[in-house]
Amino acid sequence: MSTASDAGPAGAGGAAAGAVIELSHVSKTFESRSVSPVRALDDVSFRVAAGEVAGISGPAGAGKSTLLAIAAGHLRPSSGSVRIDGSEPRRFVEREGIAYLPQPVALPGGWRVSDALTRLAVLSGVRPTYTKHRVEAAMRELGLYDDRRRRVRSLKGDARLRLGLAQAIVADRRVIMLDEPLEGMSAGSLDRLRELIVRLRAFDRAILIASRDTAELQRVTDRVTLIERGRTRRPGAPRRATPADVEGVFHITLHQGGEHVLAVFPNAISLGRSTYAVRVTGFAALNRGLRDLLERGALLASVTPAHAAVDANSLTLNEVGM
Repeated sequence: MSTASDAGPAGAGGAAAGAVIELSHVSKTFESRSVSPVRALDDVSFRVAAGEVAGISGPAGAGKSTLLAIAAGHLRPSSGSVRIDGSEPRRFVEREGIAYLPQPVALPGGWRVSDALTRLAVLSGVRPTYTKHRVEAAMRELGLYDDRRRRVRSLKGDARLRLGLAQAIVADRRVIMLDEPLEGMSAGSLDRLRELIVRLRAFDRAILIASRDTAELQRVTDRVTLIERGRTRRPGAPRRATPADVEGVFHITLHQGGEHVLAVFPNAISLGRSTYAVRVTGFAALNRGLRDLLERGALLASVTPAHAAVDANSLTLNEVGM
């Protein structure tokens, strides 16, 4: 579930390229008086860089959910260290928040879809000026807008899972962790999820996805690390680097403040409908510009790569329309 104190658009801050999520020699043992201790994780080291989508795959009981819960600060490791952007997870969550999809998703059945997302956005600290827009955008993104007045208990098929994904992105965080988002998804919903991940790459984010579906993870992530019986069996090799100096073209859409775009991005070209194409070198430069726009009173609707192409070996941003 998304958690934090003061949430505006992602990209208002932003870390330099490097490890955002980092687990170092982490082990977790669950103690019990009635049964022998269970070692869920055993000396796991793992990192997710800024701008990267990383996957963790393995069979049921391999330790994936425990790894995500520790990374998110919901559990403490028995040994080893965990850092998010250099801070302890709970401290980072209190300061910036994360987007987190647990497994399973549990929401009160009597809530209506739009009301549930609104309440969760408020609990996550989304500022009132953003709440309505963020909720509607999340519902449209996950194909829930037509179901917005339905009660949670009446959602069928994978609609409940899509609601869980919607609550995870409604606060627009820089760190995103998704536990089994692929489980039971229809082909259409998988397409939506792929498109969502491509869009989320636009920011200087670290995204971590756990799933038993290794093949699908390989389609939507930069690398997949296999875990079995609490140990990493095959660390995933990155399919691409994420250097801070990669030049790319981004499309910025604004709700207001278009008059400030040229002052912040002198090379910007208007594409109409409050959307501008800008060329930047590195995520840090993009985030500085976005922060400058926000400080001038602009209201961001979205920031996306002009084009994102993913193949078996690399992901590159290519210029489109310039």
